[in-house]
Amino acid sequence: MIPAIRRASGIVAQEGGITSHAAVIGLSLGLPVIVGVADYDAIPDGEPITIDGGTGNIHQGYASVL
Repeated sequence: MIPAIRRASGIVAQEGGITSHAAVIGLSLGLPVIVGVADYDAIPDGEPITIDGGTGNIHQGYASVL
């Protein structure tokens, strides 16, 4: 899984907490991580999303920050 995770821009996980496997691996690779997402099935596979690791918000589509 590590090669696939290295290509990712971030990680969204349905279960887990700050010490979960997804959080530890993602943060050690410098990726934003959001764990404990309740409505995980609402994100279709391949759907472009923007995640804000600081606030835990997930937005549909791409967001540009200037």
